Amino acid sequence: MTTRTRRQTRRPTHEAVVWIDHDQAVIVDQGPDGPAAVELLDRRPSETESSFDGRAVDEVAGQDRVVVSGPAFARTGFERAYVALTHRPERLVDVEPTTSTRQSSRRGR
Repeated sequence: MTTRTRRQTRRPTHEAVVWIDHDQAVIVDQGPDGPAAVELLDRRPSETESSFDGRAVDEVAGQDRVVVSGPAFARTGFERAYVALTHRPERLVDVEPTTSTRQSSRRGR
């Protein structure tokens, strides 16, 4: 009996990390073979939050994974815009900041 092994070829992952608040977004794009590219998006003075979120989504819409960080209210707005524009919620990775009890108690002293 002969056994054949099939080598699975995985497509290289393109990933972006987005830190966003209501005034700016820091976007780090990482392709499989290239160096990371960092872009800073500032919200324009008369720009609505939804328009700003849409511009940020446009910057990362083609990525396989998008890691999202920042204050909860801004993350939620960005994630809603991302899903509305791309219809790909499975690509979002939400990162919530964690605070240990030990760090919190030291700040109170």
